[in-house]
Amino acid sequence: MSERMTPLEPEQLDPEQRKLYDAVLASPRGQGPTRRFILRDDGTLTGPFDALLRSPGVGTHIERAGMAFREDTVMSPAVRELTILVVAQAWGAEFEWWIHRMVAQSQGVSAEAIEAIGEGRRPELADPEQQTAYEVARELVHERRLDAGTLERAREVLGERALVEVVTQVGFYQLVSGLLESFQPPPPSGDLEVTGPPRTGLAE
Repeated sequence: MSERMTPLEPEQLDPEQRKLYDAVLASPRGQGPTRRFILRDDGTLTGPFDALLRSPGVGTHIERAGMAFREDTVMSPAVRELTILVVAQAWGAEFEWWIHRMVAQSQGVSAEAIEAIGEGRRPELADPEQQTAYEVARELVHERRLDAGTLERAREVLGERALVEVVTQVGFYQLVSGLLESFQPPPPSGDLEVTGPPRTGLAE
């Protein structure tokens, strides 16, 4: 049980909170084998979702934005997951790293690349879009700005729409990391062991 915020049980939810709760579980992240990652055995939500229930109006918009990065984007799934891992590593966000490491592997990101990111090293990525997206995410997270040269290279390799989406996603997952690290939700139920990146710190 979280020491900072006691998870809300389904019977405690008001109608607006219940609507958001149901939307999370009805989304792709709440279906199939990934459902057990966010829905605990007692019916409470983990990850960032329990915290979002406390502000269901804002939480609904955040939940929809998160789905947009899956369903309404030109980013490839591998690019999407790489950039999320950069943010998770920088924040030391264990839950975010744990989930998206598994998703990244399922989307073809190599174990070597994931390990490098987890250790704060630049991965060697054969795909130029993946490498460019990594560089954009790393620079934004660690330098808090995007160099003009990096911007132009990314515009050429990714295209303007994907570049905007990568930059926006970096910001979005820093928001998610802030929720996770502020409220430290309980882990999923059962035998799932949440493990974070090998170490945290600035990328080289």
